[in-house]
Amino acid sequence: MNTDQARSSLGQVERLMFELVRHGTGDAGKAAAHHLSAGGARVRARLALHAADALGRPESEAVAIAAACELLHNASLVHDDLQDRDEQRRGQAAVWRKYGDAVAICVGDLLLSAAYGALGTVGASAASLSVRMHRRIAEVIHGQCADLALQGGALTSLENYERIASAKSAPLLVLPLELALTLAGREEAVAAATQAGSLFAIGYQVADDLEDAHQDAMHQELNIVSVLAASGEAEPHERARDLAIRRFQQSHAAAAALPSGSGDLLAAQASQRIERLSHSLAPA
Repeated sequence: MNTDQARSSLGQVERLMFELVRHGTGDAGKAAAHHLSAGGARVRARLALHAADALGRPESEAVAIAAACELLHNASLVHDDLQDRDEQRRGQAAVWRKYGDAVAICVGDLLLSAAYGALGTVGASAASLSVRMHRRIAEVIHGQCADLALQGGALTSLENYERIASAKSAPLLVLPLELALTLAGREEAVAAATQAGSLFAIGYQVADDLEDAHQDAMHQELNIVSVLAASGEAEPHERARDLAIRRFQQSHAAAAALPSGSGDLLAAQASQRIERLSHSLAPA
């Protein structure tokens, strides 16, 4: 997919998302449009578009699964901001801060429902894809509940940290690849895609924790630096960077091995983060 094609397809994804949340939804629709209008990298949509194109699927299918995955991700962000009381999202007021808690709950629900609406435009395959999507949503909810249960408490096991980090983020990173692979009849590659997404999610969470280590420590929130420090690690920040780089390297290898280059965009994302982390370690 060349740059112009990618831009055109992503524009169709944007239009579909806004159409699904605005029609007949009142204040919740306005608030959902407010959230979506802040933009974002649309990583999950791009992953779906790239994978579907690489696997030879029609653009209509690619747009449908891309919109579904992006709507799900945004639903999780709206609810996360509400749970964490984060007042801003992408440089503007979070939905709960601008419209109130009750509307924020409705907006998250609306975005979640809209994701199934987007997937329904695929056609005959929508039923089986919906089952797969539900399973991934259930995994995210499980991971989020586990994370919330640990806030303010001690977690000294790196294994448990990685399990929670993966459960929170990996399912919605894997989903774009999984839906594209399923549409292409390549279900045997879903396990490899799951591994690539899980490793990427762990690397991403570790890198994010490094940036938020001081703030998380003040609020007693789960952070890789505190986990490593509690386990006796003498240089927890350096150890965390090494871990993030290693997980991104493993994710790159797994994604690059997916059929027909369907995981190449995820592999490229991993490479970018490896470079960024390696640069931060370089001598001044």
